[in-house]
Amino acid sequence: MNVIFKRWLWLSVASTAVIVVIAPTPSPRPGAAANRDQGWAVPRIPTTIDPIVLAANLQKTSMWGGQADAIATADDRAAQWRIAGVAGQARDRVVVIQFGDERLLPLKAGEKFPDGTPIAEVRESGVCVTLSGKRRFLPLSGQTIPIVW
Repeated sequence: MNVIFKRWLWLSVASTAVIVVIAPTPSPRPGAAANRDQGWAVPRIPTTIDPIVLAANLQKTSMWGGQADAIATADDRAAQWRIAGVAGQARDRVVVIQFGDERLLPLKAGEKFPDGTPIAEVRESGVCVTLSGKRRFLPLSGQTIPIVW
């Protein structure tokens, strides 16, 4: 029994020595780190959000196709136009823009709508435009009838 006790004691001392040697160094006191970084503070989150400011920031984002700035800078006449229809055949196809009741404006591919949106292609069923470097298809509404010239 004495031999087993000596082996157990020897194993305990050896394992304690190994643990002490490989143990990590103690971390510095919490107060010491705080004194070193006195100029830094966590920013506070606002408790109330103004809905008007939130809406203004939302309009500035590109969530609406990147056209928020173009719409804001468009002139008054740009707000009063609509696509009246598509006319022509294959390569000579134009999209007809109507201002009010009297003025019609034919536009080809490569030109721009009154709000500044570039026209990429005019098809029989609608118009392809370029928004933020990507092509978007704007189909004609079901009420628009084809115009024959």
